[in-house]
Amino acid sequence: AEWKKTGKKVVGCISTYTPEEIIYAAETLPVEVMGKAESFSKADAYLPSFACSFMRGFLETLLEERYGYLDLLTLPSLCDSMRGFYAIWKQISDKPYAYLLHYPANRSQEASEYFASEIERFKNFMEDFSGKNISEKDLRNAIDIYNENRRLLKKLYWLRRKESPPISGVEALEIVLSSMTTPKNLHNQMLEKLLVEITEREDYPEGGVRLHVSGHIVDDPEVLKVIEDSGGIVVSDDLDSGSRYFWNLVDREAKPIEGISRRYMRIPSPYGSPVKDRINYLKTMVKAFQAEGIVFLTRKFCDPYLFDYVTLGQAVKEEGIPSLYLEYEYPLAKGALKTRVEAFVEMLR
Repeated sequence: AEWKKTGKKVVGCISTYTPEEIIYAAETLPVEVMGKAESFSKADAYLPSFACSFMRGFLETLLEERYGYLDLLTLPSLCDSMRGFYAIWKQISDKPYAYLLHYPANRSQEASEYFASEIERFKNFMEDFSGKNISEKDLRNAIDIYNENRRLLKKLYWLRRKESPPISGVEALEIVLSSMTTPKNLHNQMLEKLLVEITEREDYPEGGVRLHVSGHIVDDPEVLKVIEDSGGIVVSDDLDSGSRYFWNLVDREAKPIEGISRRYMRIPSPYGSPVKDRINYLKTMVKAFQAEGIVFLTRKFCDPYLFDYVTLGQAVKEEGIPSLYLEYEYPLAKGALKTRVEAFVEMLR
């Protein structure tokens, strides 16, 4: 609301794979749009029940006009549900206008060049949309502010390597989610203050089994709360709303567009990354944060993550890392989830 009062525009981003630096450089505010909905009564008129609950929930929130303040919606072409949503939204509404960013399906040199040209196209679009010319200086400034935010979030995450982490997994998720919805320069100030407070904090209660959570966007801290209420403590993750959102920096030495392009293509994910990159990232995080087990968390009908889980689950099994596969849906069946996590934690103890 405060941002809108200044007359500036707000751009909804629907994933970790949208190059926010371009939006920020255009003096518009990128805001992560969450797909949490307790029912899908409006969305079910447009999307089949086997579409993933994230996209159905996202469509539901738009149809309920919960995001009436958005001036634009940006979608990377990651999966069938997202591409399908884009086609449907184009037919039923242009408020907000939806922009589809073509995200490459492999990691070749040609794909990298293609994505750089896509980001250039997006920059030209944002200039027309915002009425602001985006200079190289604007881009470098946005890159610096975003890289600083990433460094601070990483510093916060490293505190969780301690034997008694000073913050819970729920708190860490809430902090990353707040970064996705707050102007980054303001969030950097808040993070610096928070880091001072956390280092002075009494240690977090001991006794929780150290867990790593793997999955895509968890936009509801309640999901991690169920895990932590069941005797675990989430010390690390490879979530799109967790470490993968900020772990890699943009190379400051490269030309801005190329640096941004490379950074967003380097995110280890089911969307085009070689699966070995995901396996390596997962193993590295588990080792660095001394996690005792992994919880694979997927939304029902999320095909990219369901396909990937087969390979990831096998890879961690071969490494001797215990894991639990949890599929969840809204409304959240907390009791059933809690029972399974408790049994897993008990086994690890």
